[in-house]
Amino acid sequence: MKKIDPLILWRKLGPAYFNELSTFGAIQNTALIHILKSGRILQLNSGETLYSLGDRTGVFYIVIRGSVDNYIPRKDGSMVVSRHHGPGDDLGFVHMISLSNRTATAVAKENAIILEISIEQFYMLHEQEPETFGLMLLNLARGMARTILRMADKIATLDNQIESPKRSALSIGENDAPTSSTIDGHSK
Repeated sequence: MKKIDPLILWRKLGPAYFNELSTFGAIQNTALIHILKSGRILQLNSGETLYSLGDRTGVFYIVIRGSVDNYIPRKDGSMVVSRHHGPGDDLGFVHMISLSNRTATAVAKENAIILEISIEQFYMLHEQEPETFGLMLLNLARGMARTILRMADKIATLDNQIESPKRSALSIGENDAPTSSTIDGHSK
């Protein structure tokens, strides 16, 4: 992990790039520069671990460039990707807010640049720039809502895959299906 100067990164990528990142939507450029300068900008090489399962939390991250995958353990000890994080996505915000340890291991899928924001920095943003804090919190909540919706879709898809074979094995012939005339136990 290598630390990057936030102002050099700001000049290199330009304000328009940062304004397109979902976590930073509608935040003024001066506030964005302040957030970048008070956090830590880190460069990860592909395959490098950002944090590990069980780590204590006091920070969360925003992907600036590249991508990072979260891995959760299976019962057999192997790991499976639970979430893919691209530019603008947060990592670890839920853990920080809930004061819980990490439930996944985050690994750079490709070379990545991320912003680390500490709980103290986030609190100071709330104290010093409440409007910026409110916008960022709204953007983070939107990201969590999108994740919940994607998870619900995945659960429904997996349920259909699991239940479909069962339904086929248990399918009732059309002539055997109950009708309104036989539900009460009497044929009409």
